[in-house]
Amino acid sequence: MKKKSMKGWLYLLPAILFLGCFMVYPLIDVLVYSFEEGYNSASQTYTGIGLYNYSYVLRDPYFLQAVRNTFLLVIITVPLSTGIALLISLGLNAIKPLRNLFQTIYFLPYVTNTLAVGLVFMILFKKTAYSDGLINLLIQWFGGSSVDFIDGPYWAKMFVLCFYTVWVVMPFKILILTSALASVNPEYYSAAKMDATRSFRVFYK
Repeated sequence: MKKKSMKGWLYLLPAILFLGCFMVYPLIDVLVYSFEEGYNSASQTYTGIGLYNYSYVLRDPYFLQAVRNTFLLVIITVPLSTGIALLISLGLNAIKPLRNLFQTIYFLPYVTNTLAVGLVFMILFKKTAYSDGLINLLIQWFGGSSVDFIDGPYWAKMFVLCFYTVWVVMPFKILILTSALASVNPEYYSAAKMDATRSFRVFYK
């Protein structure tokens, strides 16, 4: 039993070393730096140890605004992206032909280069000397007035940020949820159909 246990740890060793070097050590290092007052990254020196950095950050209005933005981003994008991903996953699970093709299409944005996604969003939302952006053109086409989504009002900037976040994270959620739905034993669906179970109950259970 001990030999098997050692073999298991041996398999895990590369992952443990990788996580230790690139995740655990930097976290501990940053925590240590946070208590060093007057830290100079060039000379690797500091003037003292204490809680000054924390008190300074907590009084900084930009930090408090960043916390507010993060909070809004989380409470808006997490339920929204999960809900949309779940609906799409249910639709994909119901489509038997070309299911793998559709799964690949929905997953493509996740592997797309971040720079490319940023350029697409710039075309959609950024006002330039030549165009107000594709979204503004649509707004104007329906009779509305254009909005500066990048440098304009707070709600406009948060809308773009939320839209971008949902767009980026949703493909991964679709993949996970589709895989989870595909792993459900088909016999459960057959039994529910025989019992004339309502669709919502089948989905919920």
